[in-house]
Amino acid sequence: MRTEIFEADPFSGARSRPLATIESDYRFERNDEFILETDGTSMRLRVTHVRIRIKGNTLSREITALKV
Repeated sequence: MRTEIFEADPFSGARSRPLATIESDYRFERNDEFILETDGTSMRLRVTHVRIRIKGNTLSREITALKV
């Protein structure tokens, strides 16, 4: 499933900058923690919000995650 990962604003919790787009069947849930490695840097994140989008026969999701 197409998964877009966004950084959460630390004060409001609102979605801010995009971090990555991946294909994954993993079932992300609130409070899951993961490490995102891109361009030689790593960032530890905690899931704060998962939004599923259904468009026709296509399923995708948005993950909002806060830096830990």
